Amino acid sequence: MVKKEKIGLLTERQLQVLSMRKMGKKHEEIAKELGTSPENIYILEKRALKNLKTAFDTIKAAISGNVVLKIKVEKGTKLIEVPSLLIKKADEAGIKLKGNFTKIYDDIHYEASGSVKGNEVVKDIYVYILTDGSFYVLSEDLEKEEQVNY
Repeated sequence: MVKKEKIGLLTERQLQVLSMRKMGKKHEEIAKELGTSPENIYILEKRALKNLKTAFDTIKAAISGNVVLKIKVEKGTKLIEVPSLLIKKADEAGIKLKGNFTKIYDDIHYEASGSVKGNEVVKDIYVYILTDGSFYVLSEDLEKEEQVNY
């Protein structure tokens, strides 16, 4: 039996199927291209989505158990204002953020790149500050029910 190459919790084939589905291809089209049945493609997709949900739920539980602060940075906020806001809120909670102004700015700009244009927040972002001073920047609220669409 040939060992399947895994990338995280997904096999290469599962990633391939998800990618093709994201492009709008139907199960039948993918099956034909990959030389298998539409039923097999359906099963591969279903298992991949289940694995993604499990991974997301695990991350959500791990982060939320250590979150001290959740800060919503609203659309329209200038990116240059965000590090000072986070440092102030963390200080008020008695937490020393890991990183200086520049690191925090760069992390937010990189992690929320889809929510930032130029130096302005164009879509709400959420910053979760953990007990150890580390933080995560997400474009979605962890407390909102997530849905994976393909």
